[in-house]
Amino acid sequence: MSHLYIHIPFCHSKCPYCDFFSLATKKWHSEFMQALIGEMELRKDEIINPLQTIYFGGGTPSLLSEQEFSEIISAIHKYYAIEANAEVTLEANPDDVTPEKLSFWKNQGVSRISIGVQSFDNNDLKYLGRKHDASRAHQALRDIIHAGFDNVSADLIHGIPESDPETVLKSIEEIKNLGVKHLSMYSLTVEKGTILENRINKGVLQNTDEDFQASEYIRAVEKAEACGFLQYEISNFCFPGFESKHNSAYWKGAPYLGLGPSAHSFDGKTRSWNVSDLQQYITGINDRKPVFESETLNDTDRYNEFLLTRLRMVCGIQLDEMTQLFGEQSVEELKREVHKLNASDNFHITEKSLALSRSGLLFADRMISELMK
Repeated sequence: MSHLYIHIPFCHSKCPYCDFFSLATKKWHSEFMQALIGEMELRKDEIINPLQTIYFGGGTPSLLSEQEFSEIISAIHKYYAIEANAEVTLEANPDDVTPEKLSFWKNQGVSRISIGVQSFDNNDLKYLGRKHDASRAHQALRDIIHAGFDNVSADLIHGIPESDPETVLKSIEEIKNLGVKHLSMYSLTVEKGTILENRINKGVLQNTDEDFQASEYIRAVEKAEACGFLQYEISNFCFPGFESKHNSAYWKGAPYLGLGPSAHSFDGKTRSWNVSDLQQYITGINDRKPVFESETLNDTDRYNEFLLTRLRMVCGIQLDEMTQLFGEQSVEELKREVHKLNASDNFHITEKSLALSRSGLLFADRMISELMK
């Protein structure tokens, strides 16, 4: 195991579309910090190999004070070994980005910034309930590049109701022109229990349209590739050599450790996830009895997860890996199931791999679910 995820649950405010565990509060910071470092100590033996990637997600990790962030970094160095060229990613909100903070993060070992731009259109940002505007996002990206961060990722959301179809295409071009090497594009999803769902149900906001989202996705992929970004996963694009090593580890089935409330871990056989409640998390760690759930994957679970993760990637399933993990018969069975779908346009099959085509990636969830056992 050589990958570490750290969940920072705090936000300035809760984004209406977000269903991740996060809290818009300034309370509990010191208690959380103590518990997080305590969890590192409790679980220090779960990572033996030097860390290849560290990912600070949330929530909004960029709102941490310099002292808080420094304490976390110091604790990581205390309890785990870190490779010299490890990828250390920090998710950042445009409003938190300043030249001073960027210099500090860089000195602390952060090598990659993932910034939540979402759109360069103020109407889109208003629909999404974002606090920053387009000019602030532009300035944040300029500051990040100027600070010497070469490995930068920008998030965009497409398929926003009433959005100008040209907006996402212009945003992609602007991101490329600013010197950003990685792009994540997500279709707006109305998750249950979110503020966005509530506003749509009340008629305050217009609902999403699946056909509009599909057509916009296709055009966005074409635009990204025209700008030099190579698609390597359903939602992720980059210039050569700038793939997210951390997320790629997830998609390749690598073990990883997740720390913080709601964080997930995987040791190769068992998945576990911490409680999605800050006070329960803190109490459990302080009592040296972490509150979490877990499940041990059986052969069917492992097979289904293999399909789910590998088929998200453009390179798809490497058939020799599948043979090694599940046997040669499983490869032949999968090919037969693909043939039964009568969807040859949605797959690329060669002697070495089986992958979703561009049209197949558009309906990846549906295609993969049809192939699962």
